[in-house]
Amino acid sequence: LIALEDNGATGPKIGCNDSLVAVPVRMAPTQAVLRAALEQLLSLKTAYYGQSGLYHALYRSDLVIEDLSLQDGEAMIHLKGQLVLGGECDDPRVKAQLEATARQFSTVKQVSIFINGVPLDEVLSAKE
Repeated sequence: LIALEDNGATGPKIGCNDSLVAVPVRMAPTQAVLRAALEQLLSLKTAYYGQSGLYHALYRSDLVIEDLSLQDGEAMIHLKGQLVLGGECDDPRVKAQLEATARQFSTVKQVSIFINGVPLDEVLSAKE
């Protein structure tokens, strides 16, 4: 999730002087850990995570996993639905949250994300 405007103090610095912060979450045991982690992220529907004060840039969006594959270290994540952003600072936040969720797994070396068949970078640049 995102620590707003803390200039990289609590995690890797991204976007508008924010930090990307890992949040441990309990999940039922599964072999599809990447899918489960992404589903958990996409299911959060509040702007802030509990009492942590961490921001969730995807909370307004209505996205589901259409297809997910991992081949030769590349996670191909195809989402469908509506991406809703709260301003230009949400662009790097959304990208960082999705990519970091996938990259937390040692088998993932590269991440390609698509929304409704369009690469995430193109979707984000079109929203500006």
